[in-house]
Amino acid sequence: MLRNWTAAALLLACGTAWAGPNDVIVDRVRIIETVPSQTSTTLELNISTIKSATLLSVSSPAATEVEIHRMVPHKGKMAVRVVDHVAMPAHRTVVFGSKQLFLMMVGLKQQLNAGDKVPVTVLVVYGNGRKQSIEVTATVTKVELSYKHFGQ
Repeated sequence: MLRNWTAAALLLACGTAWAGPNDVIVDRVRIIETVPSQTSTTLELNISTIKSATLLSVSSPAATEVEIHRMVPHKGKMAVRVVDHVAMPAHRTVVFGSKQLFLMMVGLKQQLNAGDKVPVTVLVVYGNGRKQSIEVTATVTKVELSYKHFGQ
């Protein structure tokens, strides 16, 4: 019995010390559809971390650039700032597309229609300097016009 408890404790300790290839999980990846001649759109996704990490960049062949935007207070109002990275604490989920953080696909190369699948690459770096590139597929979804997100 004592051996079983010792083995379980060792496995648990190893599991928290090294989480493996899923140190960062990217999910709920979606892009808002566009209309003809539209040059940018919003990319939404969640990044869940086991270990603390820093988001360095997001890219997609569908756009010339994906910018990381953060809402910040400026002279009594909220302003949008482009940032070059986002720190992500361990055991948390950072939601891009609500509140303070969002991603903008700039320089779209074609119109994106509901149902399209678009490849996206997320690049993160860990505290020890190890970089990880995570490949995901975004689904293009219909634009939802509503005043719900304005609190009305």
